[in-house]
Amino acid sequence: MKKVLIFILCAAVAVCAFSACSKENSAHQHTTDIIETEEAVIKEADAINLVQSYSDEELGLTSEQRAKCSFMVAGNGVKIKKDNYIEVIATVKNAHKDGENTTYTFDNQGVYYIRFDGKKIMRKDMTSEDEVKYIDMKIKAVPTTTEHTHTDEETTGDKGE
Repeated sequence: MKKVLIFILCAAVAVCAFSACSKENSAHQHTTDIIETEEAVIKEADAINLVQSYSDEELGLTSEQRAKCSFMVAGNGVKIKKDNYIEVIATVKNAHKDGENTTYTFDNQGVYYIRFDGKKIMRKDMTSEDEVKYIDMKIKAVPTTTEHTHTDEETTGDKGE
């Protein structure tokens, strides 16, 4: 009977120790909320066009880096200092062949953030290793890919009075 009791006690101690370790590790993990981008005034291709309208210098890229980059919009928004942003990434896709298998990696050259209201744009300082830093960029008019349709109110000035 003593052996069974000792075995149960050891098992309980082991379970408690492992559960305490897992709780400690989960506290250090970053949880990311999904931020939907429906409220953003600038989306998808317009966000890419806006970022691409900046010079190499403004983007923090060399002309060689920019020539190799593809610009992509992240699927979800990001929260930076209580504001929501659209994230645009300038990345280089690299193929790695191993016999018949090909794998791909992405080497981010620049990361850009457009606030949902379109009144602020900034880029991530890619040279900062200690902490994440952002550099404010000059606001530009958004080059649009979508055509704005006018309602009768806008074209006639009639507000239904």
